[in-house]
Amino acid sequence: MIVPLSYISPIYSSLEKHLKHLQNHLKRENIGFDFHSLAFHRTIVGMKVLVADDERRVCALICALIDWEGLSLQNVGTAYDGLEALEKIKEEKPDLVITDIRMPGLDGLELISQAKALQPNLQFIIISGHKQFDYAQSAIKYGVAEYLLKPIKKQELNQTLQRMKKLYTEQTSSMILQKKIKEDREYIKGASFLSFLKSLDSQILSPWVTENVLLRILVIGIQSPSKVPVIQLLQQKVRTAIEKDSLNVCVQAYQGDLYLLYTYKQEQRSQLISQAETLVEILKVQAQIFQDLRSTVALGLEVQQLEDLPSSLLSGKQILLRRLVDGHHRMFEANMLEKPDLEPYLDFIASWFEQCCAQESLNMRQFCLDLFDKLEENRISLYATMEIFLQSYRQALHFAKEQCAQENAVQNNEQLINEAESLEAAKEAYCNVMNSLICQYREAREVLVSKPIRLSITYLQEHYKDEMLSLELLSEHVNLNSSYFSALFKKNMGVGFSDYVLTLRIQEAKRLLVETNKGIAEIALEIGYHDPKHFTKIFKKNCQIKPNEYRKLYG
Repeated sequence: MIVPLSYISPIYSSLEKHLKHLQNHLKRENIGFDFHSLAFHRTIVGMKVLVADDERRVCALICALIDWEGLSLQNVGTAYDGLEALEKIKEEKPDLVITDIRMPGLDGLELISQAKALQPNLQFIIISGHKQFDYAQSAIKYGVAEYLLKPIKKQELNQTLQRMKKLYTEQTSSMILQKKIKEDREYIKGASFLSFLKSLDSQILSPWVTENVLLRILVIGIQSPSKVPVIQLLQQKVRTAIEKDSLNVCVQAYQGDLYLLYTYKQEQRSQLISQAETLVEILKVQAQIFQDLRSTVALGLEVQQLEDLPSSLLSGKQILLRRLVDGHHRMFEANMLEKPDLEPYLDFIASWFEQCCAQESLNMRQFCLDLFDKLEENRISLYATMEIFLQSYRQALHFAKEQCAQENAVQNNEQLINEAESLEAAKEAYCNVMNSLICQYREAREVLVSKPIRLSITYLQEHYKDEMLSLELLSEHVNLNSSYFSALFKKNMGVGFSDYVLTLRIQEAKRLLVETNKGIAEIALEIGYHDPKHFTKIFKKNCQIKPNEYRKLYG
């Protein structure tokens, strides 16, 4: 059916308006989506024409009379009987056939009948020497709009072709625009669905949901080491499979899984279930090809209102977790939506994690094992268990990064929990990532703590001769409390501040005694002692001999 352009234009205006609204929404939600493939215009190529007559000279005459260039027409060939004409129609797929009404093999009317079965929109101009109206009436019955009598006149032929070209252009423009509207609607609908998956704002989907329909989200959970290329392939396989059915479905990839949005009538419910089961079988075949691929189909709750769509999405995600217990490559259907209270567990874990960070004697792995026993004892559901794992890990990660004051000090390993093949594997992954987080935190804190020590050593090497040097002065230089810095310095250097400074001064005194002729008083003053006697006393206490004896022995 060819729809007039005057009918299509308002539809496209509405589509463009929604596109602008959607682009603003995606920008707010920080979602990237490529809209450059949306083309609102397409160039119409020249009309292709086939000429058929059992007389070669008539074919040649017709071709000579046509103003090919002026009318932007393309000659795709000539045929001299009906069968040859039909074959060339199959091969060249012309837009217009100029044919004699009587030809061997197939006459004009039989040719039109069979050709129309192949190309319903194919146009014909009938040329004949017969004036009988029964031929014209038969031709009109087959959809022929133009009927010319021999002898053919150039002006009449080109005027007829001009009318045919105008009709062809209108029809082609209409068909192209209809196709683009359909394609662009699906593209923008996909962008709207992606926005919903991230923001859970179901109103962004309102232009695509009509009244009195049911809505349901299907989740295809995918686990694979090579996830990006695999999910692209599976998305195409899924699209191909659902195109065969009449259901209204939108497919979108998000965060490593596939999501399908169904809008359907009540009588199509069984068809939806059947399609979901078909998808399971398709995914099983792909799992045989990709040995490391695990996939599971999960159907969320059926909802009647658009504002309830987030419940369908969340229930689908919840029931998807059954794969950890019952296995992959199968379908699960949600019959409820869980709303567990996780705060007591999250607070408890956060408190323990912070204690583990402060006290190296505490064992995070043993705590995790005790936590698993507690969750099982309290009969915490599979969904709540996994949410406790994920949310407590995110809390711990945030705490570690905040305390270390460095964004890259600790690594995010959340995907190890998400990619677990079973519940036991998820528990093991949780133990490992929490324990690893503790280790990364402690290492990062050691680096962070060692920085003041490095600064203080550099400062002391430059100022140890300063008579006014003190622990308080150095603590202020590294921006730490003097008591805390004193303990930190001794822990890292093995000796206290005073002993370290004394060692630097004695080493310099030895060098000056051996390498220079400076007097004892001058050396004492140079390394920070105004009283030579006090210097001599300290030197003898540390080196077991007096400064002048050291010079005689080593100088």
